[in-house]
Amino acid sequence: MFFSCEVPQAIVTTSKNNKNIEYQIIPNKKNGIFVNNDRVGYDLMLKNKSNFKVRGVLNADVTNYQGRNIFSQQIGYSIDGKKAFSYDLKLDNAPMGPGFYQMRLINVAEGYNINDTIYSVYGVDPERKYPTINLPTDFLKFWDNAKSELQGYDPKFRITRRGDKATRTLDIYLVEFESVDNYTIRGWLSIPKMSGKFSVLYQLPSYVTGFEPETERTDMAVFRLNVRGHGNSQDPMVGEFGSFATTDMNDASKFIYKKVYLDALRGLDFLYKSAHLRLDTSKIMVYGEGQGATIATAVCALDPRPAGCIIERPVFADIRTLMEMSATRPPQWPTDIFTNYISSSGMSTSDFYKLWDYHDPVNFAAFIRCPVLFGHSLLNQFSPPQCAISVYNQLASERREMYISPNTNLEMDYIFYAYKDRWVKKILRLP
Repeated sequence: MFFSCEVPQAIVTTSKNNKNIEYQIIPNKKNGIFVNNDRVGYDLMLKNKSNFKVRGVLNADVTNYQGRNIFSQQIGYSIDGKKAFSYDLKLDNAPMGPGFYQMRLINVAEGYNINDTIYSVYGVDPERKYPTINLPTDFLKFWDNAKSELQGYDPKFRITRRGDKATRTLDIYLVEFESVDNYTIRGWLSIPKMSGKFSVLYQLPSYVTGFEPETERTDMAVFRLNVRGHGNSQDPMVGEFGSFATTDMNDASKFIYKKVYLDALRGLDFLYKSAHLRLDTSKIMVYGEGQGATIATAVCALDPRPAGCIIERPVFADIRTLMEMSATRPPQWPTDIFTNYISSSGMSTSDFYKLWDYHDPVNFAAFIRCPVLFGHSLLNQFSPPQCAISVYNQLASERREMYISPNTNLEMDYIFYAYKDRWVKKILRLP
């Protein structure tokens, strides 16, 4: 279900080149999601902040995820000084099936030095949009074998109290353990100094970033794991932005994301073996953003123990659609990394897809049974909603909720983060 709440009702853009025109683009649905035969359209407003009359043309174009134009309209306007022009842009007649669409508005006013472009994204019945699932027939066997491989390595869990990083309200611990290849994985565990047992927020890292200890949250313990190549787990491997995702891509048994997912599973094992640290292991919430969301999806699919999962803006999802979309857009992460590797290594696109099918979050989602909160941003360029929504639509959990942030790109709006905290407390039954 879609969570309905107050969100910014307009995309307000002031042209950087011309300060005299201000734009308001307001979707008929506040979150930019149209369902159940909602009227699809936008309320457009141009505000002339100058003292002079401005005449021009608005060109409205809508394209689908493949970059194909499905709607075009020209709108002439004339605005007196200090006045506004309003227009009801109706898109109901455009040929739209379930999915996401980009609306581009170009304002051209010759003689006024105005040539501005504003983009907006909206969704139509996104819960009815399903990708073509390419689940390998041996998917579960592949991961059962991988988990067995992990068990062949002694974790040697180590915990070091770090008084130099502690705060007045939190004890901080450095956590270390061995994962596959005897690679040392590290993370930071923050535990409130108050008496009692604490639920746990298990955080997984975004792409080639590094976690430092949580030093503010005092209502629950927080375990932040740095998988190999990230943060304080960069010895001996340093995660490079342009190459991390393609490490050992020619060998499914060594591929980096197989190992990363296993690192995160071992981190979860650490938590379940650490009740003596005053952790309530019946209340562990797995959480990730970007790459972390993709890892969290795999972890909760491969281990049924977590009490809940937060998947925020997952990357690498529905890889075939993502690669198809990249053909109609300027090169950008992450598809540029994959296409460059394919062309330079001699690996075929077909073999790449076959490899990624074992690691695509879309293929893991159907095996998650715990409650899930899914959050995504409509303007996300690295993880287009057309791809990311496929993860949500494959979730089998009976308790799943989705929050769409309509006006953000690489982050969620502030309301989501407030709602996320309330959701965590509801699922974990916290005060």
